[in-house]
Amino acid sequence: MSKAETTCLIFANRPGLAEKLTAWIGDRLAGRQYCVVCVSGNKLPNEMGFKFNSHLEFSRALIVFEGLPIKLEAVAPWREWAIGKGALEFPVTFLDNPLEENAWIRAMEKHCAHWATSPPEREPSAIKFGQFVEMPPGATDKDDPSLLTMMFGSMGELLTAVDIVGRRFHKACSVNTVSRAKYLEKIDGLLDGKNTDSGPVKLDLPERVDRLPRLLLHGETGVGKTLIARYLHKRSGFSGRPLRISIPEYLGKEDMFEYDFFGYMRGAYTDAKEADHGLLLANAGGVVFLDEIGEANAMLQAKLLAYLDDYRVRPRRWKGDPFFCPTLIVAATNRDLNAMAKKKLFREDLLARFTDHHVIPPLRDRMEDLNFILDCLLQSEAMNPEGRVTEIGGAAVAEIARRIKSDGFKGNFRELETVMRSACQSAAKDGRPFICAQDVPHVRTSS
Repeated sequence: MSKAETTCLIFANRPGLAEKLTAWIGDRLAGRQYCVVCVSGNKLPNEMGFKFNSHLEFSRALIVFEGLPIKLEAVAPWREWAIGKGALEFPVTFLDNPLEENAWIRAMEKHCAHWATSPPEREPSAIKFGQFVEMPPGATDKDDPSLLTMMFGSMGELLTAVDIVGRRFHKACSVNTVSRAKYLEKIDGLLDGKNTDSGPVKLDLPERVDRLPRLLLHGETGVGKTLIARYLHKRSGFSGRPLRISIPEYLGKEDMFEYDFFGYMRGAYTDAKEADHGLLLANAGGVVFLDEIGEANAMLQAKLLAYLDDYRVRPRRWKGDPFFCPTLIVAATNRDLNAMAKKKLFREDLLARFTDHHVIPPLRDRMEDLNFILDCLLQSEAMNPEGRVTEIGGAAVAEIARRIKSDGFKGNFRELETVMRSACQSAAKDGRPFICAQDVPHVRTSS
C-alpha cells in the first residue's frame, strides 16, 4: 500500500471503534492521508502488533491514549514513531473515559476538524524544482553560499569585489599549510610550558601589514553577511577551522574575549589545564569573522584596534615576544558606524582600519533574482526535506513578491527561509507536491 493510495489508517483494539472512526473520517476527510492510533495500556509502538507496509507514510497522525494515568515514557516513542512515518502534524491527546459515548468523536473534532479543509487547486506553475538553478552534486546549505546569495546580478558584483579582497590578501599573505602547522606546534609547546626554547618563533612570511586588506560588510539583518564571510573562509583553504566571533556574546565578558581571541598559556586561569592558541592564531593566514562589530564596547574596540595595528598576538600570561599572526579580518554590522563614530560611540581610528567597505543589498532590491533564489530554496533539504515539493505556483510567487515589496521583509533571507519552510510543510501535510498562495504564511522575523 503506497502513500498515494492511502486515505486513512485506524489502529484500535476495541470492537467497532475502527469502523466508527472510519465512517466519521470518510464523511469529512476523504481523500487525504491520515493515521489514527488508539493506545491502550500505555503500550509502545512495537507492542501494538501493527501489520502494514513498513514503507508506508502519512502526513498527519492523531495519537490518543486511552485512560489515565499516562506514562510519560510512553509518549516520546509514539512521537518518534509518527515522525519516522513522515507525519508533519501529530497531536497527542488522551481520553479519561474512553467508553463514554461520543468521547472519541469529540476528540476527533477537536484535533482533526481543521484537517478537513479542502485542498487548494493547483496553480499554473511558476517555478519547478531545478528549473532556474541546477545545484552542484553534493552541495549543502552550509557549504554553498550560492543557495542564498546567488553569484550574479547585484550580488554577483558584490562577490566580485569580495573575491578581489581575497586575492589581495592571498597575494600579500600566502601561508603554507605545513609551515603554519609547524608554527602553531611550536607556539603550543611554548604556551604549554613543554618547549623551553625561548628563541624567536617565525611564520614564513614578510612581517609587513600595510598591504593586508580588512573588509567591513554593511547590511540589514538576514541579508547574508555570515555567508559572505563563510564564502571567503572556504576559499582561503582553511575552511575546517572555526572562524566566527559574535561580539555581543562578549559584552561584559571582555576577559573571555581575550582568552578566545588571543589564546592563553596553561594555568592562565583556574581551569586552564591546557594551553590554547586562540582563534586568531588558529586562523593565521586565513579568515576571521567579527559579527555585529557595531555592538563592541570601548574595551573590545581597543583590543581589536591593538591587533589591527601590527597583527601581533600575545596570549594571556605569555611573557615573551608577541607572535606575528596575519589574518583577513571580515567584520559585519547592520548599524551606521559612520554616524556612531561622529557621536563617539565607535572609534574613528578603528573604523579607518577597514580598507574595504561593501553593502549587501536587501532582498527587496533584488526582485529580479527572486525566481532563482526560490528555486535554490526549493532544492534546499532544510526547506524542503526529501524534495517532497516540486513546484511553486504563480500566485504563490506573486504573494511572496508582494509581501517583500509591501512589508519590507526586515528579516530578508532569514525571513524568506521561514516562509519557504512553512509553505513546503503546509503542502507536504496535504501530500501535495506544489505550493499555492494559501501556503504562504504571514511571518515577522525580529530584526
